[in-house]
Amino acid sequence: MGPLLYDAELASIAEAHSNDMAMHSYFSHVNRAGEDPTDRGARQGYNCRKNYGSHYTYGLAENIHQGWLYGSITYIGAAVIKDWHSAEELATIAVQGWMNSPGHRANILNQSYDKEGIGVAVAPDERVYFTQNFC
Repeated sequence: MGPLLYDAELASIAEAHSNDMAMHSYFSHVNRAGEDPTDRGARQGYNCRKNYGSHYTYGLAENIHQGWLYGSITYIGAAVIKDWHSAEELATIAVQGWMNSPGHRANILNQSYDKEGIGVAVAPDERVYFTQNFC
């Protein structure tokens, strides 16, 4: 198999889930309505079914990550100084977290997935939510 290809529909599904987690302060593969990644994809009209001749697979896989916009906070009197991450640093932190987790790493390296989409959202409390969906 080749590299994962970007899929705008998967990115839209991932972004919607990241936004939902950020707006409602939760961190889970299952949303507040009880929908898993496959359910959320189906609601948006996305069907991930692959026929391998002798068998088929159905459903989306998902990686999620929650981090912060900053790496540290320093308090000097009443002043609050935050060491802000760049966009590249935030992406690197999320991917390193996934690659250091056996289950998340398996999703990224699974050769039956050929498409992926990533969505990122920032919560009012400066948490950053990443969702990566695979088909």
